[in-house]
Amino acid sequence: MSPSYLAVQLAPFFLQGTQGKLFCLFVPPKDEQAEVLVFLPSFGEELNRCRVMVAMQARMLAELGVGCLLLDYYGTGDSEGDFGETRWEQWRQDAETACAWLSRQGYQHIGLWGLRLGAILAAEMAEENPGRYTRLLLWQPVLEGKVLLNQFFRIRLAMLMDRGGARETTQQMREQLQQGQNLEVAGYEINPQLALAIDSKSLMDIGRLPETLKVDWFEALMDGQTEPGMASQKVLSKWRQLGSPVAVHPFTGVAFWQLYERGLTPDLLDKTTAIFR
Repeated sequence: MSPSYLAVQLAPFFLQGTQGKLFCLFVPPKDEQAEVLVFLPSFGEELNRCRVMVAMQARMLAELGVGCLLLDYYGTGDSEGDFGETRWEQWRQDAETACAWLSRQGYQHIGLWGLRLGAILAAEMAEENPGRYTRLLLWQPVLEGKVLLNQFFRIRLAMLMDRGGARETTQQMREQLQQGQNLEVAGYEINPQLALAIDSKSLMDIGRLPETLKVDWFEALMDGQTEPGMASQKVLSKWRQLGSPVAVHPFTGVAFWQLYERGLTPDLLDKTTAIFR
């Protein structure tokens, strides 16, 4: 017999953003006093690779009475606009639009659920709006935007080598962007404003988070690991020293955000669901 949460319906709708219509999937909380999470996705193809896991988690949380609004930023996914038009500040505005819509529906307990690069955006918003959000839920957070961007550039390097084209370096790609030129990588045309913004983002730059904010950090363990890596520990240590309580939840399973074919990580789903029970 299939799990009961698979019967939970995620209602699709378009929310009017500042630049165009934003595609959303929504499952409401059990009542206006219950918690509802705004999901902030990752970057590029990671958005598509994670859809199944994210939708499954939203259904599992809905069974506990927790609502979720799954958002596609302008220029990404099924929202209006082209990827080449999207900006970091546009992502911020789209996330604010989603939160404002929930507030207009009467929901008072709004949390942010950020995946990978979306975790940096979620933390940034929580820092700058103390008292506004109830929870910060971080799935496999990207620590440094520059590292993610380098990984993105390497896709272009591999493609050029495979086609026998002229070799480039990641530095040359950055120089092209700094000159105001867009850069095409695996079908995604990234603009200089977005690339340079991502390049500058770091979770280490996030300062003191509100003490009332519940922060849950989920990170995959590699073989032989018993706790998150040293780079993550530095961020966690800084946040804790600043008085931000952070609960860390290591999990095991496939890196679904990297897989071209659908991959599920049940341990992450179960551990995320458990914190709401």
